[in-house]
Amino acid sequence: MHFRRTWWTGLGRLAWVALAAWGFAGCGAGLADYRSPTLIFGEPGEHPGRLRMPRAIACSPDGRELYVLDRTHRVQVFDASGRYRRGWQTPIPPRIPSTVSNPRHLCVAPDGRLWLADTHNGQIIVYEPDGREVRRIGRPGRGLGEFAAVTGVALDPQGNLWTCEYGGRQDRLQKLDPRGRSLLTVGRRGSAPGEFSRPQGLAVDRQGRVYVADAVNHRIQVFGPDGVLLTVWGTRGHARGQLTYPYDVALDRYGRVYVADYGNSRISVFTREGQFLTSWGRPGRAPGEFDQPWGVGVDPTGNVLVADTQNYRIQKFAPLPPP
Repeated sequence: MHFRRTWWTGLGRLAWVALAAWGFAGCGAGLADYRSPTLIFGEPGEHPGRLRMPRAIACSPDGRELYVLDRTHRVQVFDASGRYRRGWQTPIPPRIPSTVSNPRHLCVAPDGRLWLADTHNGQIIVYEPDGREVRRIGRPGRGLGEFAAVTGVALDPQGNLWTCEYGGRQDRLQKLDPRGRSLLTVGRRGSAPGEFSRPQGLAVDRQGRVYVADAVNHRIQVFGPDGVLLTVWGTRGHARGQLTYPYDVALDRYGRVYVADYGNSRISVFTREGQFLTSWGRPGRAPGEFDQPWGVGVDPTGNVLVADTQNYRIQKFAPLPPP
C-alpha cells in the first residue's frame, strides 16, 4: 500500500496498525465492511497539490491522470500515484465575486477533454487536458439549454451531454447534443418517481442508461436514453443497502453502480437493477474510513477513487472481483 499523508503521525499510525491487523484477520462484525486503500493522497491547503474539500474526481481515458475538483474553484491534475502535475482555476461568478464558483462535478470524454459543471455560473465548460478552454455551453436561466445550479455532467455513447441541476425548484435532468442544443428535459422538483430533490451527480452506462444520485430523496433513479424512467431504488437509513444523501454515482465495466453515500460516510455498490452487493467505509479519519465523501469514480482498470471530502484527501481502492 502506498500512503502519502505527511500529517498523519504518532498514535494515529499505531492505531491504524492495530485496526488493520484486526480487520485483515477477519475478526469483529463491526469491520465486516472494511477495505484497505491502496493509495491515499492529499493534504489540507490551497497551494498547488493540496486540497480543500475535494468534491469530484475523474480519470483520463488511459488511467494515467486523475482530475480533482475542490472548493478553491480549480481543477488539479495528479498522476496515478498521487503526485501533483498541473492545475488551473475555473471562473469566479461575476454576480458574487467575493465567493468561489464551487464547481461540483466533471467527466472526461474518450478524446481526453474535460467537461465541467460550473455550478454557480450556470454553464458547462469544456477543457483540453492541459487546461485550455475549448468552449462554454449554456447560461443561467430556466429555459432549454439554461441552468440553475448545475451539479452533474456525463456523456452518453453517442457523445450527447446529460446534466442534472437544482435551484429555484428547477430540479431536473437535461440532455443536449454535442453542440449544446437541448434535446429533452426530464423531471421536476418532488419526491414521486421521476421527480428530484437536489440531484447531485450522474453517470451513463454503455447502453445509454442514466443513473442519478437523487440526494435529498435518498435514492438512485435510472432513466433510458429517451428519458423514460426505468427503475428507482434506495430508502433512507443507515443499514446495509440503505442510503443517506447519495451525492455521486460511478460505473465499472461490469455495470456495477458505486454510490458515494455522503450521509453514511461510505461507498455502497449495487447491480444496475438496484440489488445491494457490498459497501465499505465508516465515519473516521483512518485509512479506509471517510468523512462525508462527495465524489466517486472508477478508472479503466476498475480501481475505485473516492473524494473523501471532509478529510481533504483522495483514497484509492483495488478493483472488486469480477461478478
